[in-house]
Amino acid sequence: MTEQPLPRIPMYRQVARQLAEEIISGERPVNSKIPSERELAERFHISRMTARAALNVLLQRGLIARRSHSGAYVAQPKYRFDLSSPGGLHDQLRQAGVEPGAKLITASVSSAKEVNPQVAQKLKLTEDEEVYHIIRLRTANGEPIALENSFFPVRLFPELLDFNLTDSIYGILKKYFAVEPAESFQELEISLLDVEWAALMEIPAGLPTLEIRRTTITAEGELFEYAHDIYRGDRILFTARTVTEACSSLQQVWQHASKNL
Repeated sequence: MTEQPLPRIPMYRQVARQLAEEIISGERPVNSKIPSERELAERFHISRMTARAALNVLLQRGLIARRSHSGAYVAQPKYRFDLSSPGGLHDQLRQAGVEPGAKLITASVSSAKEVNPQVAQKLKLTEDEEVYHIIRLRTANGEPIALENSFFPVRLFPELLDFNLTDSIYGILKKYFAVEPAESFQELEISLLDVEWAALMEIPAGLPTLEIRRTTITAEGELFEYAHDIYRGDRILFTARTVTEACSSLQQVWQHASKNL
C-alpha cells in the first residue's frame, strides 16, 4: 500500500506555532510588543492576511492580548487548574500565589420541581426537597476567569445562605458542616462564551470556554453538589493527572517498604 503524504500545515499555523514557541520559551517576555502584521509579513514572506490569521490563533490561545491603538502584546501567563484534584479553584489559586476572589451574582432556594430536571436527577432529590441555587463570578487577582452555577441540597446544609458566599464554599462546607469532596464526575465541553454569560462575567462574548458539568460526592457516597461552570479558555490552562491501578499499587508497596527500611 502506498503511504499517503501527511497534510501540509497551513502557513498561518506555522507562523503562529513559531511565535508561540518564542513566547513560551521566554524569548518574548510578558508585556513585550508583538510585531505588526506588516512586520510579520516581511519576516515570514507571507501576506498580511496570513499574518492576521496567525495573530488570531495566538489571541484565541490567550498567548497575546490586543491593546487599543497600540497593537498586540504578550499576555500574562495562564492560571493553572487541575481538574483531577478534589480541591476547589479557590485553594488551587491560593497555593499558586494567586489571590482568589468571588462575586455573588445570586443565591436562592427552590423546590426540586422548580429547577432543571437534570439538577434533581443528578442530586437524587425528591419532589418535596429544596435546593440552593448559587451563581458566583470567580476572579484571580481581580480578573474574571470563571462563572460557577451551583446547586446544593438544603437538607445537608441548613442556613447555608447566611454564610459569606464570596469565600470558599468548599471551605464553608468543611468547617461548618464537616463535608468535603472526595470524588467527582465531570463532563467537559468546549464552547464559545455566549452573550448572556459574557454579560455576567463582564468580558467580551465569543471567547473560548470550557464548560464543566460536575457532580460531587463525599467519602461516604453522599451527593452534595451539582454544578455547571464556565471557565475562560484564554486565561486558564487545564491539567489532569492519570494514575493507573498498577502504578497506584506500586506506589503503595514502595511507601510500605520505605517505612520498614
